[in-house]
Amino acid sequence: MVGAGQVAEVVAAMPGTEFLARRNGSADILAPPDSADGLVAFLKDKSIPYKVLVDDLQEAIRTENPLPAVEESEVWENRGGHRMSWRRYHRYKDIESYIDYLAHTYKEICETVIIGTSTEGRPLKVLKVSSGGPKKPAIWIDGGLHGREWISPATVTYILLQLVEFREKHPHLLENLDWYILPVSNPDGYEYSHVHDRLWRKTRSIPVGTKKRRPYPALGHRGPSRPHRFRSQCVGVDPNRNWDFKWMKIGGSSNPCDDNFAGHKPFSEPETRAMADFITMHKEQIALFLSLHSYSQMWLLPWGWTETEKPDDYYDMYVLAEKGVNALKAVRGTDYLLGTSAELIYASSGASDDWAKGVARIKYAYTIELPDTGMHGFILPASQIESTGQETWEGVRALAQYFAEGYN
Repeated sequence: MVGAGQVAEVVAAMPGTEFLARRNGSADILAPPDSADGLVAFLKDKSIPYKVLVDDLQEAIRTENPLPAVEESEVWENRGGHRMSWRRYHRYKDIESYIDYLAHTYKEICETVIIGTSTEGRPLKVLKVSSGGPKKPAIWIDGGLHGREWISPATVTYILLQLVEFREKHPHLLENLDWYILPVSNPDGYEYSHVHDRLWRKTRSIPVGTKKRRPYPALGHRGPSRPHRFRSQCVGVDPNRNWDFKWMKIGGSSNPCDDNFAGHKPFSEPETRAMADFITMHKEQIALFLSLHSYSQMWLLPWGWTETEKPDDYYDMYVLAEKGVNALKAVRGTDYLLGTSAELIYASSGASDDWAKGVARIKYAYTIELPDTGMHGFILPASQIESTGQETWEGVRALAQYFAEGYN
């Protein structure tokens, strides 16, 4: 077991190292090449067990998202509608075009709703999927709240593919439910992670009290494939610490330079504010809230802000989540841990699922941490998009079935 104090000690003692993620008693730490030997020596000296998961992050990034073959590229370039596939990660404009394609092609069930704009002016596009008629129980799904978690938007668009383009396989999921799906909720951070800094997590807002300036990547221009940003410019807010529920109680930072900077106030970010306003407007209808992140392979329940308290209906939430975890595992045997983020990762406040449960009063609110468990981490190869999408869709469909059948 690696305690939070040990993680902080390692990062503080080894200049250049960076804390990436924490999972169930372990932590992932990133070190630049010239610090690697020193880090290993430090861990051994402190008797902290370790395992090297990614020996060369630069190479992992280079091979993560291979360009399509010339023949495939020509097919997509000359194809009407959209350029989406689930064999590679796509830029935001391709994801936008896919949303628009669905709304145009399946007008009888799909409608785009622009719920706001990002700091840099990108539209936040929700696709509403509904067969019409009186309001029905609704399912909210969002992805891409953290820029670097590319598998999240890819999986959400895969869910759209199954829900809309293969709707004949499950007509009752549209007849008995409405769906609100936001594939990329932090488009500025997502784009920045493609163009400048692959591990960028936050939004791209300018801190209060500073003059707006032309953005630049960490430590001078490194280009899209350079992974290290051990001292980045102090731009952006962690959008999953920015929600107005137990804000800044635990796990968030007041330092704009930190990856977990919670903002100068709750909902300081136009992205989180727009999401919260839309969800609040539909909170009486939304029966299920799902936010897709990566990585860790965990199905997380509120509360994230405390290890000692749980919602009064935690058992109900747990039993329903089990349906999703079991359905997901049945596809190819992928194991997901089930519990609160405070129990399985670390305690943190200001997260969207806690807000959905504690403020919007949505009974079933979950965060799903997609694959893997650290071998690739945030740099999950594009070759795993389809398999991740398939199993996640089955997990989501199992929960949707519960609501479509009237909570039976």
